Amino acid sequence: MGSCFARPRTGIVSLRLEDRDEWEEFQRLLKEDLNDPAAGWKIKKDWAANYKNDYKIRISLKPDTTTGNPNYILRADVKFRVVTAQAHLDCLVTPDNLPGLQELETVETLPDGYIKYCRVKAPCLAARDHCWKYTIDHREDGSIFCCLRTATHPKCPLKAGVIRAYYYNATLITMSADEPRVMCFTEFIQQDLKGGLPVCLMNAALPAGTVAANDNEMKTFKKKGLFKP
Repeated sequence: MGSCFARPRTGIVSLRLEDRDEWEEFQRLLKEDLNDPAAGWKIKKDWAANYKNDYKIRISLKPDTTTGNPNYILRADVKFRVVTAQAHLDCLVTPDNLPGLQELETVETLPDGYIKYCRVKAPCLAARDHCWKYTIDHREDGSIFCCLRTATHPKCPLKAGVIRAYYYNATLITMSADEPRVMCFTEFIQQDLKGGLPVCLMNAALPAGTVAANDNEMKTFKKKGLFKP
């Protein structure tokens, strides 16, 4: 019988993801059929009939069979009404609406992105921090591809009392061809908060956490005047 505590703790996942071309890896995942049992995806929240809080979301999960990481891969397909693609990119690059945010710093500006440091603190949990490398590609078709993943940097050393978490997010942002003024994006996320948190609980919490994050993002857009009906 399996246990949510019984899994190896290695650094191999981030290394193997970083060794891959971000765009090719995104395309590989995007081509997988959500309705094909062989692909391993399970739709946890399907499209709603109508927009709620001016957005729609579909969430799917699958086990990671390529690296052995026990943390599931999440796919979110999202539609935001009357929000621009650039607004969502800005939210990814400057996530100042993160719950429990304590520190957010641009460590280095790169030709195609950034290195950023982020520290967050959730109630009853030790603080987590991140060193993220952003790669941003404004593509010829008008879409925007953004990949951020855990990296290392001399200016982002490990800190006593703070747990260095793992995070991977690859997102393609477009404007809908069928619905006027609707911004769409598909993102693949994998994370490991570490610190001994049960992976089975983290996997189970992913869908609700993703809905809450997108709900918070839309509220932030409205608060900043970026939602313009």
